[in-house]
Amino acid sequence: MIGRRASLPGQTRPQQNGRASPKRASVDFPVVALGASAGGLDAFKKVFDALPADTGMAFVLIQHLDPTHESHMVDLLTGRTPMKVLQATDRMQLARDRVYLIPPGAYLAIEDGTLRLSKPRERHGARMPFDFFLRSLAKECGERAICAILSGTGTDGSLGLKAVKEKGGLVIVQDPEEAAFDGMPRSAIMSGGTDLVLTLAKKRAVVKRTTQRTYLDDRWMSACAPS
Repeated sequence: MIGRRASLPGQTRPQQNGRASPKRASVDFPVVALGASAGGLDAFKKVFDALPADTGMAFVLIQHLDPTHESHMVDLLTGRTPMKVLQATDRMQLARDRVYLIPPGAYLAIEDGTLRLSKPRERHGARMPFDFFLRSLAKECGERAICAILSGTGTDGSLGLKAVKEKGGLVIVQDPEEAAFDGMPRSAIMSGGTDLVLTLAKKRAVVKRTTQRTYLDDRWMSACAPS
């Protein structure tokens, strides 16, 4: 587990020549990307239990879904959070205090503050929708990107988290001992790019404290870390 200090929201890190970079992220609030496959619905429910309606963040859920069946995730999660739960559509504006769900048979990305849908080119068994989303998240949100890898099989997220890490974002992984399926969490940890390995209860504590803190400060990260 790694604690590190980052700049406050809205600030840019200085370049090596000492001048601030003119490029700013297109989204000016934290975006939390949660990725899962098998066991993901239960993990999502537990994450959103007891979260307030006014976190000031957007949440994007990337779940491995059967592309041949309609998703009922919106109905299943609506009662678990006071935030509005939406299935993402192409060019939907990203907003604070909203939960966005990937639709079946699609890839999701962020571009200029909007959600963009595209058709996967890979065969179904080779698709990595969370890796795909995390790359755009890192590019658009920089230090405001928060990646959370939850229960699931396979390795999706292990490559994309590196992009989040390189841009100064936060990478959190569900404790594999707690996860219903530990493949995705263990693969993420093995990548070497993880900041925190937490139970779902600790993840909620991190998100709650994010609404009251300076951004990614070592002190509160230490307080939220497991003992």
